[in-house]
Amino acid sequence: MRALIYCLFMLPILVNAPMEVYFIDSVLKYKFKNRKLAYIIAAVISVVASVVAVVTCLDEDGKPRFTLNYDIVTMILALSVLVLMLANMKEKWWKKLIVFFLSDIMLQSFYEIFTASREIIYMSLPIETRVQKAVILLLLDILMTLLEIGIFVLIDKIRSKHDDTPLPIRYLLAFSFIVELFEAVFVIQTSEYSTEYGAMDFSRLDPTQKTMLVFTLLAGLLAVIILFYVRATKKERDTLRELNSVNEELVASQTRYYEATVKADSEIRAIRHDMKNNIQVLKILLGNKEYEQMGEYLSEMTEKLQSTEISAHTGDVIADAIISAKRTEAEEHGITLTTSGVISGISITPQDMCKMLANLLDNAIEATSDERLRDLDPAYRKIVLELKKTDKFFLISVTNPCAEKVKIVDGMVKTSKEDSRNHGFGLKNIRSAVENYNGELTISCEERPYGYEFRSDIVFLIPRNSPS
Repeated sequence: MRALIYCLFMLPILVNAPMEVYFIDSVLKYKFKNRKLAYIIAAVISVVASVVAVVTCLDEDGKPRFTLNYDIVTMILALSVLVLMLANMKEKWWKKLIVFFLSDIMLQSFYEIFTASREIIYMSLPIETRVQKAVILLLLDILMTLLEIGIFVLIDKIRSKHDDTPLPIRYLLAFSFIVELFEAVFVIQTSEYSTEYGAMDFSRLDPTQKTMLVFTLLAGLLAVIILFYVRATKKERDTLRELNSVNEELVASQTRYYEATVKADSEIRAIRHDMKNNIQVLKILLGNKEYEQMGEYLSEMTEKLQSTEISAHTGDVIADAIISAKRTEAEEHGITLTTSGVISGISITPQDMCKMLANLLDNAIEATSDERLRDLDPAYRKIVLELKKTDKFFLISVTNPCAEKVKIVDGMVKTSKEDSRNHGFGLKNIRSAVENYNGELTISCEERPYGYEFRSDIVFLIPRNSPS
């Protein structure tokens, strides 16, 4: 009998930390850097906390009671999870705090809901002996714990299939509000049946009232699952639209690149065909010592040769296509786009390459084509794309002039444009693509003699044993 009581007392603490880690890591998708270690530590601290709770909460008869010591143990357990998050999660510290407190509130609400469900079922069963009471309570506790875990696993599966990204804070706030709302509805429905100690006496409810309470609880849980599903499928649709847009940009860039390649090849063939005649003309000019005309003729030939060059040779066909297309677009605005270096040491998918490079150059072209920079010296009215590789890192850097000092807050551009909701979306796409390779995007804006210079740097860590 005493063993059953100990199990009933310890069960909530035993599952507390591992469930919170799972909820944060798998349901909300704020993943721990070392997930296996996080779960092991959570399990260990839960076991230790449950033993400490039993030892410190025994009454004179040796039975565990819910005392102040129990509350202290659960508080220390929660703080341990917070420390685990702060040490083993790649997010900003303020975001970790918000996620922790909101998830803790939601889990507490879920616990109250399932505990109330257990009590409603328990009070509805004909139980005669104390042993039966303890066994049934323990079985119901285990059943409700498994049901709660099952709901979290279901949400995890839904989100993993459609949206495996961290749940935005605004959605987390909305979900926690909904869970709290259903808990409040439940409390209001049972307020008249509260005991003097604040607990619910469900034995005073008739079958209809019990059914209504169960319906309220199930409706709340179903609403949360549906909202998670709606959010996940919306994210999937947004991702598909974004992917289609990227693919369209990619196809268009490749088409323009191959058209330019065919045109350049045709022009080179024509020049090669005329080369004999060109040499004859140059010989005649040289023999007549007409050096000035000879120089003009050579300049004309050089211009023709330069116009046949493919605009980029980065070693990546997709990057070359994007650069070629963006160079043409820049030239239409009277902007020079220069490139240097090659792509080496890292393999990037065509879609992610398009997300990063196309958006970087689009942002640079938009800034440099500002009307306020129209009279800027051509030597400064240019975009510089640099590709650099060291033993450990690969860098993609884009610099361009801008008309005013750009405000940068938390690594994002703060704009005064009317379409501020959409402005800067390119940077979000760049950052999401960069994170696929554990890279880092940094942006800066510094004053220069001619005005301001905006710089975007993407840094990738090169895997060991990667090709040079």
